[in-house]
Amino acid sequence: MSIEIDYEVLANIPSSLFQRLIEQWQNNIVNLEPSNIFSSANEGTTKSILATLPQAKLRNLQKLGRILEIKDIWWESYLVPKIKSFSNFEGRIKTFEVDKYIDTSGSKAKAFLNVIELSRNALLVLIEFSSRSPSLRRIYRYIFFPAVKIILLEPQEYAVELFQDQVLPFISNESQITLKPVRAKLIKQFTKISDNKEASIILTHLKIRISLETSGIEGLSQIIIEGKDVIRGAETLEQRHEISLKFMQSGPWVGAGTDDFIIEVGKGIQIIQIEEQSLKNIATVLSWL
Repeated sequence: MSIEIDYEVLANIPSSLFQRLIEQWQNNIVNLEPSNIFSSANEGTTKSILATLPQAKLRNLQKLGRILEIKDIWWESYLVPKIKSFSNFEGRIKTFEVDKYIDTSGSKAKAFLNVIELSRNALLVLIEFSSRSPSLRRIYRYIFFPAVKIILLEPQEYAVELFQDQVLPFISNESQITLKPVRAKLIKQFTKISDNKEASIILTHLKIRISLETSGIEGLSQIIIEGKDVIRGAETLEQRHEISLKFMQSGPWVGAGTDDFIIEVGKGIQIIQIEEQSLKNIATVLSWL
């Protein structure tokens, strides 16, 4: 029985990962632009490839696409200390019992650890609980940025313990990871990026908290600025006005975002795009933690 292809779900798969999987399965070269696999540049090639895949491979791709539905997650960031060589970790599949983490009440349940290379900058680490009992099934997702020693985890019960018990021994000589929350001073780092003309990271969203005590402004709690380049836009606005608005200095920057991600004090990081350049930009920002 053929399955119906869910293009919306498949669109969650970054082009570099899709390309790598197809090349492995079909043993030939695939050329895609570094953008959504259903972009105008890629759509024809992608659909042509999908039409040739066996049903089992299509199911695998759709499962991966569902796993990569991550745009609504606010990830917590942790430092992974003393990283050791983890060449044996990439692509690794491991099974273990789950009784330590959940009450199985006599039902059989196992966990599977799997690692997928999203890009040269990031690995997707999955821990999936498998059981005949639906109540015991769950997936824990982590995104590991080895170069900056940061792991992003999806907030769930036992997410930290599972990572420390089952993943950390492969990549570190330490036994614990350390929470590295997003703080206002990290968001302020974007002004330095602007000064250095590093155009690959351009702010399109900025949230400024307004405090009556520090700003003297009544009736406002926050200002949100959005646009193609909010820092340049704000500077241009102030330069062209006879009276400087100074709203960029009216309070601490508590949220910032690009087309690739959003970071916010008290929430963490939300990932919008997981293409190669997007993950590189996210790694740059995580290095400031």
